Amino acid sequence: MKKIYQIQPSMDKSEKKELISVIDSGWFTEAKKTKEFEKMFAEYTNCKYACAVTSGTAGLYLGLNALGIQKNDEVIVPDLTFVASPNSIQANGAKPVLADIDPNTFNLDTDILEKKITKKTKAIMTVNFNGRTTNMKILKEIAQKNNLKLIEDAAHSLGSYYNKKHQGTLGDIGVFSFSTPKIISTGQGGMIITNNKKLYERCMELKDFGRSMGVKKKMMSSFEHKTIGYNFKFTEFQAAVGISQMKKLSKRIKIKKNMFSLYHELLNKISGIEFIETDLDKITPWMIDIVLKNKKKKIGLINFLEKNMIETRIFYPPIHKLTPYREKNKKYPITTDISDRGLWLPSSVNLKHEEIDFISKKIREFFK
Repeated sequence: MKKIYQIQPSMDKSEKKELISVIDSGWFTEAKKTKEFEKMFAEYTNCKYACAVTSGTAGLYLGLNALGIQKNDEVIVPDLTFVASPNSIQANGAKPVLADIDPNTFNLDTDILEKKITKKTKAIMTVNFNGRTTNMKILKEIAQKNNLKLIEDAAHSLGSYYNKKHQGTLGDIGVFSFSTPKIISTGQGGMIITNNKKLYERCMELKDFGRSMGVKKKMMSSFEHKTIGYNFKFTEFQAAVGISQMKKLSKRIKIKKNMFSLYHELLNKISGIEFIETDLDKITPWMIDIVLKNKKKKIGLINFLEKNMIETRIFYPPIHKLTPYREKNKKYPITTDISDRGLWLPSSVNLKHEEIDFISKKIREFFK
């Protein structure tokens, strides 16, 4: 029996064709293909500027840097997120200030957010969990009222909207990821988007050793560095794959939404399983998530499915429980509860309907 993996990337001859064109071009560091990919991404998200970088984590780091976040500043971030979110804050010398989540959206709880704001708070990082956002209207009001920058960790958000705006365009800066499990993948890679020209130019300079954009436009090569920068440049290989993947995005969005609907249809009557409310007109689930009654039940289901060659994935552990960010005397009850009970089911775009039927059948067997 063939194992069903929780998530797998999907590529075909179109990616190979694009990659061969890069090899034949003789130039591999970011150039025409990267610009084409950035343009496609900006147009898709209806954003003015897009800056391709080596990873989503690098994007968050550069985005915070461009926003002026520095040593001893504080940035509020949800306790339920991947460790890249607080790591990017820490990398800028700032302090991640953890906040509990809303149990309905798994995003920042705006009701308690202002209690976390101090004189040192300079920004809020919201994390769109599996394509779902918090109430962005309220979040933006809080940010504006307290003169705070707003950065969206939109790693899960490609193809998802808040009202009529694509997620990632609602704050000062939005950051996407193209790591292997994402709806489109370049292996590794990320994209910073913004409608602010100065922030865009700052990110472009920071990712290329601090080279001035104006100087680069005038000459092919420049060693004029007006600021300290880094090497977070994209490659033409990644861009080639990204271009091919973007052309498949609309189809993949339909697949993900249909997959969520099918799982829901097959499992929603099981009393031990809870689906998170998801408006499929606006949300494209990155992966199909469910919440079990308790941690013991979740572990039991994981082990049962593993014996049947079905792989699953647990939710991220709370940041406050990770060694670098451990907070023994503080409690984040909602995050802890959701993390303990949350599970991602197999969600690859090439997953067949009969495989989803088989997975659901095994889950029903477990609950019987």
